[in-house]
Amino acid sequence: MSGARLPLARASFWLAFLVVLAGSVVRMTGSGMGCPDWPKCFGLLVPPTEASQVTWTPGAEYDEGRMLVKNDTLWVAQSAFVAREFDVERARGQWQPYLKHDYATFNAAHTWIEFINRCLGALAGIPALLLLLAAALSRDLHTTLLALLGVLALGFVAWLGKLVVDGNLIPHSITMHMLGALAILCIDSVIIQRLRGLTVRWHRSARWGLALALAVTLAQILTGTEVREVVDLLLKQGLGRPDLATSLAESHVLYLIHRSGYWVVMAAHAFWIWRMGPFGQKHVIRARNVVVLLLVGQLATGLLFAYGAFSAWAQPIHLLLGLGVFLTSWGLYWRTTSH
Repeated sequence: MSGARLPLARASFWLAFLVVLAGSVVRMTGSGMGCPDWPKCFGLLVPPTEASQVTWTPGAEYDEGRMLVKNDTLWVAQSAFVAREFDVERARGQWQPYLKHDYATFNAAHTWIEFINRCLGALAGIPALLLLLAAALSRDLHTTLLALLGVLALGFVAWLGKLVVDGNLIPHSITMHMLGALAILCIDSVIIQRLRGLTVRWHRSARWGLALALAVTLAQILTGTEVREVVDLLLKQGLGRPDLATSLAESHVLYLIHRSGYWVVMAAHAFWIWRMGPFGQKHVIRARNVVVLLLVGQLATGLLFAYGAFSAWAQPIHLLLGLGVFLTSWGLYWRTTSH
């Protein structure tokens, strides 16, 4: 299975990236609580598609853990039984209110967006496990250790996903969840670069500059994720999107740091691009050009936030562009050496 390691590593990377993309769509659409429980959804393996499926119905059979809406409250069945009279069943303790959330309105779109996100997360585990097996059978110690670390990171991210659901999107948990997904992508990227075996020699200052650019880009991603949580809070409080930029600039220092931090990121990347020189192997030039294009795209979406209406569709694009800058630079770092 030695020849399968690189395709499996690439499959693991791109599936993990799809999970991040799906997660950004979940945030954009406000579908994070589309499934109020985990790992099931309303106590079902296959999520409901209609409100009638989560509404208490006389004569219906309910399994333990089944969730439904009644009297503007989400309830959880404590045992398996056939529904007769709701008040009597509640008095007997067969129904208990689900107090972790104030969920009371079923939205099929939100439910299925969140469910697809979870399915992609589970699917991403398949090539990761197969990569670990292939590396172990090939007696490739370094790849085996990295693949094991990737599988452990997947488990950690899944556990964080449960905390996010149980905690009803508690502050900073989403940032930690995204950071865990980024760690998986970084591990897969290192494996890919190692298996490809493409190495170029750079001047020490260029490689140190690239390392600095990676550090400030990561800081920019993390502050941006925290700003996103503030944006979600302001939207919940009823603030309109056209007023978001003004409100953030007036009362949230983190937003000002993030907005100004872009120029630090740009300067850091400009330095290593300058020090690497105008010539190099095609894959290095290609990576450099991708970084430049992604930085320009980030500037464009950032201007939309500062001077536009803070469009919802631009938020996941802005995040993915930032991840693209980091991951492209990260992959380049691991296929360079200094002299």
